Formats: sequence, structure tokens, C-alpha cells
Amino acid sequence: MTLAGLDVLVKLGGERTFGRIAIVEFTLGPRRLVPPHKHVSEDEISYVLDGEVTFRVGDVIVAGRPGTCVNKPRGVFHTFWNAADRPARILEVIVPAGLENSFRGTPDRSGREPNIHSDEWVPELRERYGLTLVGE
Repeated sequence: MTLAGLDVLVKLGGERTFGRIAIVEFTLGPRRLVPPHKHVSEDEISYVLDGEVTFRVGDVIVAGRPGTCVNKPRGVFHTFWNAADRPARILEVIVPAGLENSFRGTPDRSGREPNIHSDEWVPELRERYGLTLVGE
């Protein structure tokens, strides 16, 4: 799936892991920001494969380069962005699986609550890093 500034490739879906885990690869375009959000049912771990990606988890900011691993626990607002002029790639581990289906255009039929989005950090991050929201 492709949104403006974000390409998504499901590497391992929950249908192959009995719903326990999913792995998704994101290619984040230059100067792109994923809107701040939190998950009510899933934990995520991000692993930077290529480029530079900065993460904000709660009030903690982590600058990630290849090999950086960032934990994004459920219930905590988080976001990530690419402030560079070239694409960056990350691998997302999602536990439990199911959220990856939202990137396939298939609704998650687990009955879990949806993710919750917030614009609280967007103006500051957009201005400081010269970013455009994914999808714009």
C-alpha cells in the first residue's frame, strides 16, 4: 500500500503466526511525519533499516540510524518522522498481529478499539523539522 510519503509492505501477517505477531516494512519519504497516535491493543517495536528516523514516544525523543530499536508500548502516544531529504526504511514488529490489516485495506475484524490520533505535537514538529504529514 502507498500513501503519499509512506510505502507499506507486510512482510509477515498474523494469518501466518496465529495472530501473535506481524512484521511490516515502512519506507518513509523525505521530510514526512506520521501523525501522533497510540494503540489500545498493540505494542510496536521499530527497527531502523536505512536512513535516519526520529521517534517521539511519550516525552522521549530518539534519533534513529540503522540498527536503532525503539519500543512503542500500547497506550502511549508516539510518532516518527524523516527529516532528511532521502527516504528512510524501518521494520515494525506488531504484537499482537491484526493492525497490519489496516495497511492492506482489510479491516481488522478482532473487535478491538481503533487507534487514537492526536494533533498535539504536529505544529511544533512540522515547524521545527520542516515536515509534511504522510498523506499530504
